[in-house]
Amino acid sequence: MNLNIKENIISILESNKGLFISGEKLASELNVSRTAIWKAVKSLRNEGYDIHSVSNKGYALSKETDILSSKIIKNNMPKYSDKFNFIIYKTVESTNIIARGMAINGADSGTVILAEEQTNGYGRNGKSFFSPYGTGIYMSIILNLKKEKKLFNSSFITTAAAMAVSKSIEEISNENTQIKWVNDVFINEKKVCGILTEGAFSFEDGKLDYAVIGIGINVNFPKNGFPKELDNIAASINSQNDNNANTKSDIRNVLVAKILENLYDYYFNDVNFYEEYKKRSFLIGKKVSININNKEHIVKVLDIDKTFALIIEFHDGKVDRLVSGSINYKLS
Repeated sequence: MNLNIKENIISILESNKGLFISGEKLASELNVSRTAIWKAVKSLRNEGYDIHSVSNKGYALSKETDILSSKIIKNNMPKYSDKFNFIIYKTVESTNIIARGMAINGADSGTVILAEEQTNGYGRNGKSFFSPYGTGIYMSIILNLKKEKKLFNSSFITTAAAMAVSKSIEEISNENTQIKWVNDVFINEKKVCGILTEGAFSFEDGKLDYAVIGIGINVNFPKNGFPKELDNIAASINSQNDNNANTKSDIRNVLVAKILENLYDYYFNDVNFYEEYKKRSFLIGKKVSININNKEHIVKVLDIDKTFALIIEFHDGKVDRLVSGSINYKLS
């Protein structure tokens, strides 16, 4: 099956979502036979696209369709659609595992791995990330730092990704987001996104050869709800009883597009996001329990500096910069 035919059909139907387009018109526009259109539509249905057909009216993409689609994502990227290449799976163990393998083999920056479901999604310290089918965004982005000779460290990349997610959610919804240093995005004090940056260093110069940014977002409320252990700490952008007029049926595709465009601005175009990132932090001025070198400390968060290090004060008054660590919970 010619992928271009399928992509072009989806592009036309998505631009006219809910409206019927005749097979004759599709065939004429794409310069193929009506049989080729019929076969392409059949193949798209097998992939999960909800395409209606009515005799003498043609084909229409359901308004409720929310399957991940590279064509729909690119249609929503007015600035940088040519900067990214997408590989989309139905089910994978982990998008980061696939992306790491591709990065080792020299995959270009802007290669994006997406999946409808992960069977073994993970975050920091190997913690599992709940990744049910068709409800979230499970995405890994490859940055080939060796080819681009970029000098940015992993902390910058992770904060740029967190800021891109935070800003993008606000651009497509009525939600206000917060960032828990360094890489979690929250809505109403519940986690909706986790980010894990993995990479490999060159033995020659000690610089990063590549980075893989893994982003997991709870977009739509899971059909069977969250597992009990996540009930009080996790949320989705579209809640169980969501009445948000600004969200769309294809919210996942739109959100992926927004995130990648914002990330491109921060990473490639050097758009400064420090003040916006700091404004979204809900830890400044709070006491937290933090794990440093496998030891728990109760500290007060004083600030986030321009290198995105956390400025903390210990109980004895000592002030220090923290560039990595695991914040377990907020105390006050």
